[in-house]
Amino acid sequence: MTNSEKFRPGSAVASGWILIVFFVGFIVQSFFYDGDIIATIGICGAGAIGSYLLFIKPYVLLFNEGIKIVNPTKEITATWDLVEEIETRYSMSVTIRDKRYFAWAAPAPSGRHSRRMSKTDLLPGIQAPRRVGDSLKSDSGVCAYMANIRRKDFVPGGASDFEIISDNTVFYIFSALLLVGIAAVFF
Repeated sequence: MTNSEKFRPGSAVASGWILIVFFVGFIVQSFFYDGDIIATIGICGAGAIGSYLLFIKPYVLLFNEGIKIVNPTKEITATWDLVEEIETRYSMSVTIRDKRYFAWAAPAPSGRHSRRMSKTDLLPGIQAPRRVGDSLKSDSGVCAYMANIRRKDFVPGGASDFEIISDNTVFYIFSALLLVGIAAVFF
């Protein structure tokens, strides 16, 4: 992985850390004031881990040889010669061997985003506006643009590589904490 560049929106990282501090604050205050400590630790711990999984963990790593998409429970790594298409419909996605893999770190904006598009968002020489997800004012558009540049500059030379790694450990911890919190509330 030479010349790697990580894409992770700053707004997602900020939101994730704010939520984690919020949930940890609830846990700390339950020790100072009377409250159900087990339920608070379970539910707020699950909320903090969920915030980590949804906002902080996902990222896209672009490097000269290929792309690595890290989602909450999966890591998809592929060389550029296997990437058939880069799409920005619901989020930035890559098609590899006729299967589409979405990047949680690069979501496409809603339809309201098109109201903020101007003529400067058009590609040179193109008369019609691009799709909303292709806009360089969106996370999916920026990530797809960076990926397309790397893909265009790719010089095939080595062996093709494609792997998917699943790791559900943090998700199981999230589920266990949520189950303990809910059980403490009802029992």
